Amino acid sequence: MPNGYISSNGVKIYYEIVGDAAHEPLLLLNGGPGFPHEYLQELRALAPYAQLVFYDQRGTGNSDKADRATYTIDANVEDLENLRRALGLERVRVLGHSWGGILAQAYILKYPDAVTKLILADTFSSIADLQATFDRMLAALPPETRAVIEKCEREGIYARGDAYPPEYQAALDAAYEPIFISIPPPDYLQNTFARIAYDVYRTMWGEESEFRITGTLKDFDFFPRLHEIRVPTLVIVGASDMPTVAVAHKTAHAIPHARLEVFAHSRHFPFLEEPEKFVRVVSEFLRA
Repeated sequence: MPNGYISSNGVKIYYEIVGDAAHEPLLLLNGGPGFPHEYLQELRALAPYAQLVFYDQRGTGNSDKADRATYTIDANVEDLENLRRALGLERVRVLGHSWGGILAQAYILKYPDAVTKLILADTFSSIADLQATFDRMLAALPPETRAVIEKCEREGIYARGDAYPPEYQAALDAAYEPIFISIPPPDYLQNTFARIAYDVYRTMWGEESEFRITGTLKDFDFFPRLHEIRVPTLVIVGASDMPTVAVAHKTAHAIPHARLEVFAHSRHFPFLEEPEKFVRVVSEFLRA
């Protein structure tokens, strides 16, 4: 499996390539921010239909740490473009999951001629819809759990170091359970959470709350420009996902050549929860 590093504005970015170069490339953008790419490994099942390019975003996994001021959407867009150029790829297809879907939208809007097809999985197009989701998650919690969250946030969620206080983490687990994953998380997904790059996460998400983004992601809003995306686009969402079906439908409706695929038995990881359907749907889209 070819792998190596490219340099992006002085930062070494690690990549892995799976599949035959005879197929058009598919760049895979993982979620987070701050996660390594390894939890996407089940997507290797797409190798018969694309040359798959996995990579670790700046500051994560095997890629270099960088100045925290550069943990931004814009810097990640430039890393992706520099990766495409360094690997000698002409036009590519892009699949972004969760935060990776936010990055995918930013990338195609800056480099529209580089992308032939776009897949947005389990993601948001605006901070307003993401904040509405957090508000809904909090409202669904019992008062005593919300009280724990408020107490920990007053005291500082990073007051004891990078890891959240155990009581705050337990409250988060309760909030995320209905929208996270419907099957026992595989070991490599749990390992991904154990390998979070907290300098990236804290910079991009913020340090005040899990339920309010105050970091460098806080202002994203692609809805006014989604009509500029002119390539075939597949929007994927789980029926019980973090972004609701209504949110995903709004994104798909705003992109001229997009269609929505709902995974009825999934939450936030349909490629793990309904893997056979995911490979079928995505492979058909790639081959169309």
